[in-house]
Amino acid sequence: MSSGEDGDTCEFGHTFEVNGSPEMTGVHSFKELVKAQKDSSDPYSLLPVLGEPYKNVKVSSGTQGMPYTFILSAADKFDTDLGWNVAKTEEKIFVSPQNTMHQEMVQRKQQAEQNIKTNMQGLEQLRKSKHLLQHDIRKLRSRIEDIRTGDEDVIKGDFVQLVDGAGAGGQGADEQALRFLRDNNIYPTIVSDFNEMKSLEDLKPKDDGGTGKLANLPANEKAILKKKYTMYEKWKDMYGSEIQNKLKDLKKELRRIERAIEETKEWLAPYVRDMVMINQKSQEEIGEDLNRFMTFTGYATMFKQMEFIAYQPLENEEGGLVEVESEDNATHYKLVHMHCVHVNIAGGDNPNSPTKGPTAGIVQWRPAVVCEHVFDNLFRDKINRSQELYEQLMEDYTGEFETDEGEEFKSARVDKGLAIRELREEVGKKIDESPPLDFSSFIRRVEDGFETPESIAEKYSKDYLKAVDNILDTNYATSEESEQSNGARKDFEIAVRKFTGNYDKYYIPDNESPLADLKNEIKFSYYYDLKIGLGLYTMK
Repeated sequence: MSSGEDGDTCEFGHTFEVNGSPEMTGVHSFKELVKAQKDSSDPYSLLPVLGEPYKNVKVSSGTQGMPYTFILSAADKFDTDLGWNVAKTEEKIFVSPQNTMHQEMVQRKQQAEQNIKTNMQGLEQLRKSKHLLQHDIRKLRSRIEDIRTGDEDVIKGDFVQLVDGAGAGGQGADEQALRFLRDNNIYPTIVSDFNEMKSLEDLKPKDDGGTGKLANLPANEKAILKKKYTMYEKWKDMYGSEIQNKLKDLKKELRRIERAIEETKEWLAPYVRDMVMINQKSQEEIGEDLNRFMTFTGYATMFKQMEFIAYQPLENEEGGLVEVESEDNATHYKLVHMHCVHVNIAGGDNPNSPTKGPTAGIVQWRPAVVCEHVFDNLFRDKINRSQELYEQLMEDYTGEFETDEGEEFKSARVDKGLAIRELREEVGKKIDESPPLDFSSFIRRVEDGFETPESIAEKYSKDYLKAVDNILDTNYATSEESEQSNGARKDFEIAVRKFTGNYDKYYIPDNESPLADLKNEIKFSYYYDLKIGLGLYTMK
């Protein structure tokens, strides 16, 4: 089916052909599809718009294994045999609350949360150690650069601070240290005199073969300076190699800590997945499931709900759809939505555990042919959401998230030579009003990745975002679509294009039935082989 309404991408309308359903037969605009989905009990469910199941199979068994294998094989076969893309977009576990196994599952979820907290404490300590090591490495690299360039002033400062002055502070301090002698006003200029020295000849008068630069200092101070400078010369010979070795050791330690951080995040992954999967259903969904599937009070009932989307890109060539390897030039997609439920019921011997009781697997197949626009906004959105749900939790717990937009925004501001305060003032000039002070803090949140640039329009107004675009030469504001591009083409214009054969790439002639071809492909290239391969010989 297709529609000429709301054609943001599809010039001749959206293609959305599903198996017969009273609600979804006929022509629908994209807005109607989205509304049907959003108005359902689960706004992320695709079932309200996918029509009736084309095939519906239930596999029962007295023991574990076969029904679950059937579900996994049903999804995997699209990938291995037909070469389609397969994405798992949902996986939820529910355990009936009338038995002790429900308590075990709740404890498992609580244990997952506790494991996450424990791992996060270790991760925080590792990050602190990493930052300290990075700071030490930066200092050592700076000192190595000073040695390479021969900066005597800096190298002498390291000697006074790190070597000679190591015991110069606090009770029991080294009273011969240069810093001690200076700080206690015994020889107030001794550190500056030491820094001024270029050789021991500076302590001798000119008539004795010296430079005479420091020849007038008291004899006691000259004796101390002679001793310290001799120590400095010997230390400097070893300093370069020692600091290189220390830098190498710190790099090894930093690599070890970075690996430990990565391993800690890997350890977090299964616990986060548990939190996503276990009992993540709404109360309304749980009530529907309890009515839909047989449960016995006092007996453990557990079922896992899974959803897969198998899809293959198509390209419209002369009014017909052909499979293509790459999605780059795809105009349409054929897809099969698989809604699967695996049910376990406890046996009479052990009412608290469904592991040895009867089990059943249910798979429903719903085929569809859709245009690229519908696929991206309904199906790919669901595929991305399932992955993002897990990734967002990982980002929340690990504190790591992508800040590409924020970095780009900051780079654009820096390229213009504007401080955040100056950007706020420039925005005020563009919109003829003084932006609130918190606008500066909001810009910092954008640059740090906590907000998107587009959220400026939501927080303040679209004029603010347009002003930012104008100042930074960016393009974050959404341009106004013309009424013609947003609306449908006039019926006359469409008719003329059809008559002349000047079709849009999304247009499929009315006499074509891509869904019928897809159903035949499912039946003869997939469905029968799947059932026969698993020993299920019923041909329906």
